Amino acid sequence: MTVRSACLRTLVYSAILALGALVHPALAQKTGLNTAPSVAPVANPCPRAAAGAVIQQPPALFSSNGVLNVKFSYQTTTDAIGRPLFCLMTPNGMEEPTLHVNPGDTLNVTVTNNTPASPVEEAFNAPNCGADSMTSTSTNIHYHGTNTSPACGADNVVKTLINSGQTFHYSVKFPANETTGLYWYHAHVHGVAEASVQGGAAGLLVVDGIQNVQPAVAGLRQRFLVVRDQPTIQGLTETSPPVAGDVENPNLDLTTNYVPENATTNTTTGVTTFTPAILNMKPGETQFWRICNCTSDTILNLQLLFNGVPQPFQIVAIDAVPVNSQDGAQPGHVITATSYLIPTAARVEILATAPTSPSVVAQLVTTFINTGPLGDEDPARALFTVQLSNTDTATAAADDRVPEFTALNTSQRMFAGLGNQPITAQRTLYFAEVNNGTAFFMNAIGQPYPLNTVFNTNNPPAIVTTQGAVERWTVQNRAEENHEFHLHQIHFQVQSQNNFEANGSEPVPAINGQFADMVQLPFWNGDASTPYPSVTMLADFRGPDVGQFVFHCHILGHEDRGMMAIIQVNPPSPGTSPAASSASK
Repeated sequence: MTVRSACLRTLVYSAILALGALVHPALAQKTGLNTAPSVAPVANPCPRAAAGAVIQQPPALFSSNGVLNVKFSYQTTTDAIGRPLFCLMTPNGMEEPTLHVNPGDTLNVTVTNNTPASPVEEAFNAPNCGADSMTSTSTNIHYHGTNTSPACGADNVVKTLINSGQTFHYSVKFPANETTGLYWYHAHVHGVAEASVQGGAAGLLVVDGIQNVQPAVAGLRQRFLVVRDQPTIQGLTETSPPVAGDVENPNLDLTTNYVPENATTNTTTGVTTFTPAILNMKPGETQFWRICNCTSDTILNLQLLFNGVPQPFQIVAIDAVPVNSQDGAQPGHVITATSYLIPTAARVEILATAPTSPSVVAQLVTTFINTGPLGDEDPARALFTVQLSNTDTATAAADDRVPEFTALNTSQRMFAGLGNQPITAQRTLYFAEVNNGTAFFMNAIGQPYPLNTVFNTNNPPAIVTTQGAVERWTVQNRAEENHEFHLHQIHFQVQSQNNFEANGSEPVPAINGQFADMVQLPFWNGDASTPYPSVTMLADFRGPDVGQFVFHCHILGHEDRGMMAIIQVNPPSPGTSPAASSASK
């Protein structure tokens, strides 16, 4: 994806919003849409902070007696420079609140699409969970990383469309042994997912109780840190690229809890400057930072710097799974690191300690990432600067602190014993693309349609397996830019990162042997004599989920242009073991 294509998409959406200034009529409920009462639009939606502001904790909602009921109005507006903004607003004005549930809870979400109507772009073949045609303002909600059902009305993205004026009700049941950690939710309509997430419509989802799986976090101040991206000011206001040549000119600006960086490139020197946000900490304080790379397209490689020197931090959880917690004695031990690469859509939860002296400049930064000759610019920049103070200028929040430890929870081991299970199938999947960026492909060797077919919701499943199966997947990158692999509904265990060094990249530390729902595949160098970078993983289908869901690149500009495919998980045949059923496919 190029800066030019991102800006063009932004201009198209700005035009749609201008046309939508005309009051659109309420649309009749269509077959497949449920009849929940609509949620009224909220005045002044999608508020944003100023550059350099103090980071505030996102608003939060909590389940009670096993249920969390939420109402959302999906809305859009533009900011002062014409960037389209999208957001999920509660009736009382909360923007993308953090949703707190417990294992076994039910999350009920009613969402009304209050964006302007727009023309039909794609028809969906029946049966559908919602509307039967996609428009540029269609929406739905994906509960990313959760091991929940892909059925209609739950975490279904393949066939769920909520168009302008329509209302949809979700009821998402979490498994009793759901892993405790950080998830997130966002729109996932193929073709327009990038625009929605880039507009800001993404929030956190937390399965509480991590202190009883990893007591090291108990009682600490926790900071929920949501990194999003958006078009740069220069990209929208300048008619030509600001600097020629190979400079670190970011494709997209970054925000932390909606505090923007305001990236600006000097057109003479090629130097890009940023305005980091501020995070309050007491001198020497250890906080629990729960970080989501909730961007559309931007890869992050995090370091905590003191006067420019990387400092150690402790990794507590990756993609909502406490590390080293599923196979072996509880609690699992934390992982000490000085950097951690977070693919788009991934999460990492870390223990970070502030300096004791105000003379130390402490910053959380993302370092430069070489995304390949066809990739985006992801330059080094500071996300925020730590401000030492005994008086916090951030507003107190209901989820400021992790609850105290009560009892070690040894039952939440959803993936326990995975490495000892027989392998029911071995598969090779790979990313490919057209080098001019017009089409992207998610291939599975043996799929029942031609390789290098762009995604369509009407495609048949690329993979069919059986509930209870344990499969070994090798995912390759045959493209000359980085791709980020995501599998819905289940986690996988990363076994190895292969051939990274042969192409000038390095394996990501700390992730081998861990459970994740995101992993990065670095670029292939295009040399036919050089092996493709790949990741080998165990895909665990022993959980409760059956039905159709997807796997794809989570750089949403790639997913929107075709880099996604469907997997179907069938229940075991009567009288047949899951392993035997899967092996027969």
